[in-house]
Amino acid sequence: MIFSLMLVSVAMVQAMKPLRFEVVGWKEDFGWGATITSGDFEGMTMYWDQPIVEQKGGRVYFFEQWWIEDGGENVILSGFDEGVTRIKNGKFTGNGKVTDAVTEWKHLIGLKEHCEGTVIFVTPDPMTWTFTGTIQIN
Repeated sequence: MIFSLMLVSVAMVQAMKPLRFEVVGWKEDFGWGATITSGDFEGMTMYWDQPIVEQKGGRVYFFEQWWIEDGGENVILSGFDEGVTRIKNGKFTGNGKVTDAVTEWKHLIGLKEHCEGTVIFVTPDPMTWTFTGTIQIN
C-alpha cells in the first residue's frame, strides 16, 4: 500500500513538471517561425502570427497567436501570448496560455506559457531579424 502511494506521488509530480524548450527563429511574412532545437518538443516547428504590434518609445508591445507543428505540418498545440520587446537590447518576454491541443496533449489546455529571449536585428531596411529564446509551459 505504501509503495503504491509512493508511485502515484512520483507520477503526479512528473506530470506537473513544466515543459521547456529552446527555439531559434526567423522573420516570416505573417510573424515568426522557429525550429525547436532542444527540450520537450525537439525537432518540431513553432510559428507565431502577430495580429497586434504597437511601438511606444523604445519598446514594441505584441499580442500573438502561436502553434507547434510536428514534423509534417500537423498542429499539435496552440495558444497565445502577449509581451514586450525592448529595442535597445533586443530582449523580449511574454506570457500567455495554451488554448488547444491534439489528444495526447489535451491535458496542457489552460496552462500558462512564458517566452523570453533575444531578437538580433540583422538589416534595417528592409527590417530583417532572427531570434533565440526559451518557452515554458506549466
